[in-house]
Amino acid sequence: MVDPDAPSRSNPMYRFWRHWAVTDISGTDMKTGNLQGHVLADYIRPTPPPESGYHRYQFFLYEQPAREVLALNSDEIASSGSWDVQNFVDRFHLGTPVASTQFMTKDYHN
Repeated sequence: MVDPDAPSRSNPMYRFWRHWAVTDISGTDMKTGNLQGHVLADYIRPTPPPESGYHRYQFFLYEQPAREVLALNSDEIASSGSWDVQNFVDRFHLGTPVASTQFMTKDYHN
């Protein structure tokens, strides 16, 4: 799950803030909703900054190549912000997403 609007839609300098990344999810898990994959990045709940407007939170599902071990590199581990999703996709030959969805939310004080 990524936030392409970090810290705001008008100034997304941390575009694709990583909120969650999981690999090795089986097709059976997808059908049952009981995801038992390998967590690359723990879930971080959406927390749009005050006065930053609506943020999109996006999920992308890729078919993982057989026996391909996906991992974050040291720079990706060091920071969740400005994640180069396309570089990750290219590095592991993931191609185009087989599914995606998004939702929008904003800081609850606004």
